[in-house]
Amino acid sequence: MAEKEYFLGLVQERVANACIGNSTLRNQGFPGLVKVAREFLADLKLIELRDMTSEQFGEWLDRQTDILRSRFPEGAQDNWGAARKAINVFLEEAFYNKFLVEEYGLHRLAEFLELPLDGKVVRKIKEESKNYEKCFSLGQWKGIKNLTAEQSASFQQCAAELATKRGIQRVCLDLWYWRRDDKTGN
Repeated sequence: MAEKEYFLGLVQERVANACIGNSTLRNQGFPGLVKVAREFLADLKLIELRDMTSEQFGEWLDRQTDILRSRFPEGAQDNWGAARKAINVFLEEAFYNKFLVEEYGLHRLAEFLELPLDGKVVRKIKEESKNYEKCFSLGQWKGIKNLTAEQSASFQQCAAELATKRGIQRVCLDLWYWRRDDKTGN
């Protein structure tokens, strides 16, 4: 049993290190931010997610965002957006990892996972949501550093509507917005 737990820890650490790099948290302006985020995510207790409801997951995500933010280097601790983005990017990649999904039942989170937000993603949400009044009126994007929980919730709601229209989960929009050639549709 100890070997399996050790292996899963290595997988989780690999996912954290692979998905949280300088480009993930670019322009956040604080040395050590990436290292802190990677270490925090490598140590998350993913077993806690196994049987969560949507409400429980939301509370867990908010709590983890606050904990990570509090561990950021001095001067970065008010950066809610960077903490939330790091966790969302990590959870997305963990969701796509066979070993972590099977062990921790992460497939059950498909409907709950948030879309990691950044300038490109927000631009795509706004382009696609011109027919959705609430989405279209979200205001000017001021960057991850300035993202608040309220703004994030509004973008997440719009993303959920757009994902439903495509027949996918909200978190999967990241694949469309970042991984697809613009000639293939958005």
